[in-house]
Amino acid sequence: MLDNRPWKLVAPWYYWKRQIDERVAANPRGTRPAFQKFDQPDFVDGFLKNPQRSLRFKSDVDQVFTVNLVPAPPLSTGVFSGRSVTFFAPKTGPGGAPNPQKANLVPSGVRKLYLDTHRRYYLVVCELHCDSAGLPTVTSDQVCQAGFVIRRRLLKYAKSAQKEALAILREIVGIEAQIAELDQTAPLKPAAAAKRAAMVQKMVADGSFSTKRSALSDQLSTGRAKLQQWKDDNGVLSIQEGWVPGRFDRIGQWEIVEDTPHTLVESSFPLYRLFANPDLPDHDAKGKAIYFGIVPTSSLDTDETGKARFDDKSNYEIRCFTRRHKPECPRRADAPDCPGELFWSEPTEFYRLASQFDLEGTSNRPVTIQVPSLAELAAQAANKPFGRFSPVRFVKPQALKPKISGMSLGGGAMGGAAICFFAIPLITLVALFVLELFLPIVVLIFGLWFLLVFKFCIPPSFSIDAGIQAELTAIAPRLDTEIDVSFTVNVPGLGIRDQTQINVDLQNGLSSGIAKTEGVDPPSFSQFANSPLRALATSLVAESKLPASADDQLPVGLDLTGGLEYEARVTATVSVT
Repeated sequence: MLDNRPWKLVAPWYYWKRQIDERVAANPRGTRPAFQKFDQPDFVDGFLKNPQRSLRFKSDVDQVFTVNLVPAPPLSTGVFSGRSVTFFAPKTGPGGAPNPQKANLVPSGVRKLYLDTHRRYYLVVCELHCDSAGLPTVTSDQVCQAGFVIRRRLLKYAKSAQKEALAILREIVGIEAQIAELDQTAPLKPAAAAKRAAMVQKMVADGSFSTKRSALSDQLSTGRAKLQQWKDDNGVLSIQEGWVPGRFDRIGQWEIVEDTPHTLVESSFPLYRLFANPDLPDHDAKGKAIYFGIVPTSSLDTDETGKARFDDKSNYEIRCFTRRHKPECPRRADAPDCPGELFWSEPTEFYRLASQFDLEGTSNRPVTIQVPSLAELAAQAANKPFGRFSPVRFVKPQALKPKISGMSLGGGAMGGAAICFFAIPLITLVALFVLELFLPIVVLIFGLWFLLVFKFCIPPSFSIDAGIQAELTAIAPRLDTEIDVSFTVNVPGLGIRDQTQINVDLQNGLSSGIAKTEGVDPPSFSQFANSPLRALATSLVAESKLPASADDQLPVGLDLTGGLEYEARVTATVSVT
């Protein structure tokens, strides 16, 4: 009878063709559970009604990118000799010299899952069959328990071998960065992407693209062979770990586990059976045993040292399982209700969690903080009872009292115990003031001018001369490397300008604009060539062109739904033999 034959957990039927086309599997039996992505908190309700309606994973957003840092020495020739070509120049230590580097993103191919706080939610979905001719469906009454475990993969090797591995990995990432540029898979702004596309098209036309791409592929193969040799020479082991709960609630640890154990010792999450809606004759679950589970992207679990169960550095995978119900065991409400046989799926694709402050992720959930009106506060303070609007209580065992001398800090003293009450608008005003006070200081001290791109105001706070805007428009089609060598450009209203004149104009425009916006002494940009100045000016000029309106509106360029695309609906299944 079918009841005694082995089971098979595979991808839901509407993912079979995709995984076969992507060569993840040779046939439906070899497919693996699939991730489905959503952007609404009630995503489960939508999935129950229409299982296939989920968001498409996009290569420029939903994968992990490796940061490739390459040395960016100052220009050694031309009029900008000795000038820096990048704003990212961290110092090597206290009093050390700046170490200029250029940073770019290299696609890794590893799936990225965003957090709930990023307004992204995920299901792992699989389908249960009897592993016999035609893959017949397993009925729900035969299943005792369904769930999934989360595993992490890591390499174990001697610490002394790490330095060599890092050097090889840097070499591989550097080659992958060049390939990503040729394949146009590394993310860029639209204007830069258009220039890159034109460059690649030119290489294709003159026949140099294939030669360059082939050479890089050979270098990549050589680098990976070196990495494999390093693994062999150093006895590197690939370790699979599962989270095993301890004696105390929310305390556990990662331990080495088998791929498909006969006894479940790991912490698991439930899978739920998807039943077809009888009112929908074409429901995707009709006649199928589809199971789904909510993928956790955070956890309160820690090990005994307080290290979180999940982080944004580890690679994870999911394995789904089902347990066959033993007919001789009575049914109970709790799962499992018997020690039946376990059947495991293939592992899902590797994934990594986005960091809490991921730029893409945090942009998915805009936050509005209403700053109090000082005039309104003044009017309310004059007409309300004392203490009526100070609901935040601070219980202070001791008071730290700063001494202010004029406009500067003149010392401080420790006072006695006190209980103080503060109004929330007061805390908000002071916190905003501290942010606006220290942002320009941090930017000035460390030279992190690119941070200014992440802040702008409506009405615009940044202003720049119209002539410089015209210059930026005139030189925009040129590659970054071209604007640091000898060239001239005809700027409407200004006439012919060369690279030296444009450099001076950019220096002066940025210096005066930032000084006015941030309330600091005019910074000097004399050590920078045209490339970084043009990049910063282009971003800040965008703010200066914003409409002079203080209406409550979302940032220009922020579109919470514009980048969302749904998966194409599949209607035909793959034939099974």
